[in-house]
Amino acid sequence: MQSARIWFQKPATAITLTQCKEYLQGMGVEVIDTEWRLEGYVVPQLHVTNPSNFLMQLEDDSWVVEEAEEISRSAPEALRGRLSNCEARLSFGDASDESVTTTDRGIFVMAGWTSFDPEEPQARELLEALTRMVDGIFEDNTTGTWWVPTVR
Repeated sequence: MQSARIWFQKPATAITLTQCKEYLQGMGVEVIDTEWRLEGYVVPQLHVTNPSNFLMQLEDDSWVVEEAEEISRSAPEALRGRLSNCEARLSFGDASDESVTTTDRGIFVMAGWTSFDPEEPQARELLEALTRMVDGIFEDNTTGTWWVPTVR
């Protein structure tokens, strides 16, 4: 689940997956709730199904702060200070049919290495919008590029 990440500082009122879902749906995007499960561990996710197909999850645990600080050391110099202060991130990955299972209890997705391409034009448009929504820094792990969207 690491094709791309959007790093950001937590605002006074926490950002939720529900807000992300509503934001995307307001853009005409098809989004459904799903989750990743392993034994008793459950991670809520969103499955964007149209116009692109990918999974996203919100990570705002204390370890994200440590990882942001660590990753900031290898990020472009202009982003290092801002990135080292990030406390949360949205992570994005593949939602291929092989990894999505629908049962009478819901839709379940096993996260792993992904082939999701954040540079795909329809995905990129949504990722840019989400980056603006959270005032974040976008990291494309497939190409190693970083960007901060310009204000429209």
